[in-house]
Amino acid sequence: MKKSFLIASLFLISTLILSIPEDLHSQSRVNIIQADRAVGGIIDGQNVRKILGNVILQTDKMLMETDSVYQFVDRNLLMSFNNQIETENEMIWADTLLHNTRTDFSRLRGRVIIQSEQNIVFSDSIDVDQQLDLAIFNVPVRFEDERGTLIAESGLYYQAVDSAVFRGNVQLADSTQYLEADSLFMNRSADLYELFGRVYADDFEDNVRFAGDYLYADSLGYRLLTGDAWLMEVNEAETDTTHLFAEIIELLETDTTSYMDAFENVRIWSPKFAAVADTANYRDDLDQFILRSNPVLWQKKMQLTGPYIEAQLENDEIKFLRSFTQPIVVMEDSTTGRLHQMTGDTLHAYFDDGNIERIRVFDNNESIFHNKDENDEPDGLIEMISAGSLIMYFTDGDIDSLVAKRNIDGSFLPEEPRNIERRLDNFQWSPELKPEKPELRTPRLPAIPEDRPFEMPPRYLRYLQSIIVEGN
Repeated sequence: MKKSFLIASLFLISTLILSIPEDLHSQSRVNIIQADRAVGGIIDGQNVRKILGNVILQTDKMLMETDSVYQFVDRNLLMSFNNQIETENEMIWADTLLHNTRTDFSRLRGRVIIQSEQNIVFSDSIDVDQQLDLAIFNVPVRFEDERGTLIAESGLYYQAVDSAVFRGNVQLADSTQYLEADSLFMNRSADLYELFGRVYADDFEDNVRFAGDYLYADSLGYRLLTGDAWLMEVNEAETDTTHLFAEIIELLETDTTSYMDAFENVRIWSPKFAAVADTANYRDDLDQFILRSNPVLWQKKMQLTGPYIEAQLENDEIKFLRSFTQPIVVMEDSTTGRLHQMTGDTLHAYFDDGNIERIRVFDNNESIFHNKDENDEPDGLIEMISAGSLIMYFTDGDIDSLVAKRNIDGSFLPEEPRNIERRLDNFQWSPELKPEKPELRTPRLPAIPEDRPFEMPPRYLRYLQSIIVEGN
């Protein structure tokens, strides 16, 4: 299990969100710096004042270059074409700008580009409602910054509360991660994020992938993944893969450690072991996970069943197991296929490099140990009970010997058909429940295109060229 489970991509989102150009349509006095001519006229029966040809307008907060500006006198409407607008914080380009001077509602249409120090935005349609401090993306939108790219089919940004909603195939990618979902809600100032519907993410740096129906993340390091939640981790050597499935996966990260909890239909699979439970808890500083409520753990030919199972890991292998109360461990003999069984009040199991070394059962223990003859053929069994501890030693994964020290009562049963299937009272053997190696989940959406969504407007290209010239 990983030391941390950071969804760093969410921090990238916060740097990609548009700042509404609040100075774009200031009510300040407008100065006509340049124009070829100004005329009046009638369009569709409406009085129109036209400022035409290489128009430059200026207020105390913005400079606008455009081919022409139409003022519809009776409609409180301004329309301009082939626009470049410079404010204190942004550069804005659009084929068409429509602005209602009474409601302060603006419509940017056709090859809209908004560039700030933090990011650049591309869309064919952006509406800005200054009274509501709202930016509306009715069509696909693309955000870029120096780290990565976010795209979505539509969205809203509320400047007053610093919150945004994006809908429809939301995708985010940079060199370290990829994330997708049906929709995204975020509040940047609170550092709170929610992703809804078909969530998928791939953290390339930490080798973690996850998926679910819903993801919540906040500034306190808390993460919640729900709805057929899945998490996959590849170890540092990239030799082992661990999968965790549950209805709910929670993560809390602190400065020193991280805690991961999984609930409802929990399933764990790795090449080294597998487990099921209703609840699983993991903490990375101890490299320990705990299974509760009907847990079962499988390791090679061993199955451990008990109300509580605690596992210590080392190099992705199980190092130590502890279980109580009245757990039972069942092991399949590698040559005979017979099932050895041990139960008691508490069980400890010790491993070396993934190989079982010994199992110790404390108090009120019972066991069934199947014998083999010199030809490794079945040769009866030993039933044993004792009040103290019972230790089962192993060599190469098979039982080597049993040691019991107090109040021992045992018997040998010969090799007879009626003895072969003898079981302890709490016998559990259910290999059919063991999770199988799952298929990898992959993104459902194609990769984010490298190309911008439209051909760049001439004014924007001239602006880029001017920057290059100034830089030289």
